[in-house]
Amino acid sequence: MAIVLSGLLGAGIENLLLAIVLVKWVNYARLARSTVVAERQKDYITMAKVNGLSEWRIMGKHMFPHLIGHILVPASLDLGKIILLISSLSYIGLGAQPPAPEWGAMLNEARPYFQSVPALMIYPGLAIVTVVLFSNLLGDYLRDKFDVKKEVAQ
Repeated sequence: MAIVLSGLLGAGIENLLLAIVLVKWVNYARLARSTVVAERQKDYITMAKVNGLSEWRIMGKHMFPHLIGHILVPASLDLGKIILLISSLSYIGLGAQPPAPEWGAMLNEARPYFQSVPALMIYPGLAIVTVVLFSNLLGDYLRDKFDVKKEVAQ
């Protein structure tokens, strides 16, 4: 869907980012809503209401800690996917346009020179792999850090 929207909006990094946001926000809205609906039915929320906590206090103290973990982990994992999507669309000419520096565009511009200067393609490729790997490691760290069920068990 992002490829189609990017093609319709035209080449450029702004249009590419807009296309990705238009496609991706739905998943996060659905995830946030399902988390809030599930947590709202739990006993500790009912007890907080009985104790007279305001809706804002319940959201800040109880809902937000559950919601942040459920949103940050997929977001950090999606970061790698988004970088790959931006790079691949820039590689085929739908993303950043020269002279804007973007790894996919760098790979595309270095293609004719691969036999003589392979470093022109190796370094942007390694940069993409490294950032995607670290975003996945960040996702694993955040999943462990924000695991609310683990905190309750301790």
